Amino acid sequence: MKTTTWLAFGCAFAVLLPACKALVRELVPHIERWGNGLTKREGRLEGDAQTGEWTFYFESGQRRAHGRYEKDRQVGPWTYWFENGGVEWNGAYDAEGKRTGEWTFFHADATERARGRYVADFEEGPWEFFHADGSLERAGQYDAGRMSGPWTYRYPGGKTKAEGMCHRGQRTGMWKVADETGKEGVQDYGLRAGVEIAFETWPSGKPRRAGILQNGAAVGRWTSWYENGAQRFCCTMANGKATGVFELRDAGGAVVAAGRLEDGKIVDGTLPAGVLPTLAADVAAWCADAAVAALAPDQRLALFANEMSGAVPASARQPRAPAIEQTPAVAAVVKAIETTPERIAAPMQPAFTVSQEKDTESIVLNYLEGQAPGRPSLKKYPTESSRAPKSGSGSGPRQLTELEGKEFPIGMLKSVDGGEVDVRQYRGKKKVLFVVLRGFLGEVCIYCVAQTEALARCRAELEELGIEVLVLYPGPRENEQSFAKAYELTFGKGAPPYRVFYDPDLEIVTALGIAGDLAYPTTIIVDENGVVQYAYVGKDRADRPAAKALIKKIKELKK
Repeated sequence: MKTTTWLAFGCAFAVLLPACKALVRELVPHIERWGNGLTKREGRLEGDAQTGEWTFYFESGQRRAHGRYEKDRQVGPWTYWFENGGVEWNGAYDAEGKRTGEWTFFHADATERARGRYVADFEEGPWEFFHADGSLERAGQYDAGRMSGPWTYRYPGGKTKAEGMCHRGQRTGMWKVADETGKEGVQDYGLRAGVEIAFETWPSGKPRRAGILQNGAAVGRWTSWYENGAQRFCCTMANGKATGVFELRDAGGAVVAAGRLEDGKIVDGTLPAGVLPTLAADVAAWCADAAVAALAPDQRLALFANEMSGAVPASARQPRAPAIEQTPAVAAVVKAIETTPERIAAPMQPAFTVSQEKDTESIVLNYLEGQAPGRPSLKKYPTESSRAPKSGSGSGPRQLTELEGKEFPIGMLKSVDGGEVDVRQYRGKKKVLFVVLRGFLGEVCIYCVAQTEALARCRAELEELGIEVLVLYPGPRENEQSFAKAYELTFGKGAPPYRVFYDPDLEIVTALGIAGDLAYPTTIIVDENGVVQYAYVGKDRADRPAAKALIKKIKELKK
């Protein structure tokens, strides 16, 4: 009886053992070394995907980066270091590999460079940037990665350089500007239709509340101040309510609470999550600083949110001020602030993942010649789940026929070096191969790098055919530097051999109907008459036509 029982158990165990093994992730130690024998990176692989804690090193042996991967995606807290040992930045990535929460950046000498919060990979709420001497360089707020509300710029030491309002990533209205001697001027950035600047004051004349009104409704980032001039509260205004990332300070300037609001509830931050408390009847909007100090932090938040939601009196609608004639020095200040990068470049991964590096040449060949048996599938890496733009009837599954046969709808392109190119200048002279990359969201896309390399290998043949290749990089121009760096690290020969343009507000990809998680990779052939002959929109980040197939298509158009 016992023998039979143990036999049965043994058989059952033998059957279940493979299934049990499948439930346990097998993590294999992995280490790579520089040519000098020092460690380059070390961690664990699940299959060939980086998973768990990983550490990267400079060739000198100094740590370069440390954090966690989940199947080749950076997640959780990460820290990067300069080669001198000082911290370059620390912050965290969410489950999708996008920047999230509080991030801090440093100069190489360990002084703070910038700090603020990300939500889904975009700056949100108040940010501060610092000169190398530690003094404030500029401060303001972002709304989904775009400058919004009041911004101020300062010289080293603290003197004000410029201050004014921003809306949807653009400076707007009248900005006060001063050169280093204190000579003041005004730069008029104008106002879009329906846009007004609201600037409410205390009876003393000091600022109390400021923000942007669009068609009479408060939008974007708004800020309020105490009577003594200290910042009181900031948030996003939408549908007449305070929402988004908030920061609440006391009259001395110290942060009392910070987090995020949605639908009148605290959903994230230093205060307990939940509905905002109901205020007592004797707690009035814009009460004295002493009365505010007596309130608990959650009650202050409720009060300040109510204040922001109050109607803006007509007297607070800022009239247009007369412009002051600018001196050359003040004009130089205006140019300086306009060329200051609006955002810090998103950091690329410390290296492409082990599996990406192993397959890079195969991916390049797929984008050069097309997929072939024996090569890794381009679908191997994570792709977007959202659907691609609709195809025209009777077309291939991803051919955007609604553009074909029509005039190419894009004119001016902004290059990374600050210049502009009008695509229409090629009419009657050249065909244009217009390539839209996916962009940079949390990590440099291996497919963008590989596609660009495949096109580079066809450069001579494309030139012989009289083709002008224009590459569009959707997203902030500062992130193009990370793309160029990734290209150089991968192929060892500098930036791509084509001029790269950028689309910071996604206006171009939106006009083309290809916006989605930045942009769906898209390839468009425009003939000498400026008419689109072929338009292909990838269903995901990997789906892009092979360069040689494009050359064949171009030759067919030439007949």
